[in-house]
Amino acid sequence: MRAADPTYPNVEVEVVVKPWQGRIESLVTSVVGGTAPDVVYLSPDYIPQFLEPENLLLPLDDLRDDWKEFAPVVLDSLRGLDDGSLYGAPAGVPIMMPYCNSAVLESAGVDCPKTWDDMREAAPKIKEAGYYLTEYIGGTSSSLNGSFYQYLYQAGGEILSDDMTEAAFNGPEGREALSFVKEMVDNGWVPEAPLTVAEPREQSAVGQGEVAYQLGESLINLRELLDPADLHLAEPLTNEEASVWGTVGAWSIFNTTQNPDAAKAWVRFMGDTTFLKDFLASNGYQSPRADIEAGALFPDDPQMAKGAEYVKHLRTELQHPKAREIINILIPHLQRALLEGADPQEVLDTAADEVNAIL
Repeated sequence: MRAADPTYPNVEVEVVVKPWQGRIESLVTSVVGGTAPDVVYLSPDYIPQFLEPENLLLPLDDLRDDWKEFAPVVLDSLRGLDDGSLYGAPAGVPIMMPYCNSAVLESAGVDCPKTWDDMREAAPKIKEAGYYLTEYIGGTSSSLNGSFYQYLYQAGGEILSDDMTEAAFNGPEGREALSFVKEMVDNGWVPEAPLTVAEPREQSAVGQGEVAYQLGESLINLRELLDPADLHLAEPLTNEEASVWGTVGAWSIFNTTQNPDAAKAWVRFMGDTTFLKDFLASNGYQSPRADIEAGALFPDDPQMAKGAEYVKHLRTELQHPKAREIINILIPHLQRALLEGADPQEVLDTAADEVNAIL
């Protein structure tokens, strides 16, 4: 703490690392029991859960005077829905990199797709060569953030209305997105297993090098599965709009802290360029700050440095306290369309009715 702010020479920082699974329940228990930490690491969909029904976080708008150096899309993902205040200080931007498998493309004689139409054009040749166009993960234990939601955004749609009071995914954009995914499933352009089950990554079609294109994947993890020479980072996939899946890790401060000034000093320190350069480089995260160049973070890794180009297209988790419940409602309905041949519009309308009931 002395390095962060000499004003607090006697304050010690205790870092407690908890498993991601069940951590929110653990945090809620600690808040109720009066043992909440001062500072907590949250993502955009978790912050709203601590703002409703009671606000448990400190606003951080006055934390620093150089917020202008941070990417607006990053800051906007950490704001409160009601007051627009900033409730998280960005720590890093994990980007799921869109990529093509060069070996598959060469075998099929196609280029890396940039649009949905490119996907449709390349798919028959890729299938004929014995490979899959892409992968769609749709099992009940999955998240839609990197799958259906990205196609929805690319179609120009949104999950909820602008005021977050009703479902919007059942509009024409949602129908177009689900119809496109269904087209890929019906034509055998995606592997079957991920539609229903969570496979070990190394055993999946992606891990076996059988997939031509992916909407997004951790570059670090990919390099453990595939020959790095075959990994070609792609342009963000586009239909009406371009989108890339990723998240924002952020430091939030509980308003139950007994040391608000020291907590703010610590969080402020972790957003300074000196700290962030080491933190980001060691974790493979992109910078939330525009004044930290990716080339300086990853001077010997041009692929990782390219990740900075995707930040402007970033679409993170839904910023709503019911975000995860909405996913759980949607998944089985989407599966009816993809696995049972149900009409996409009927599926989305039925899911919208259930989502509206919890909003």
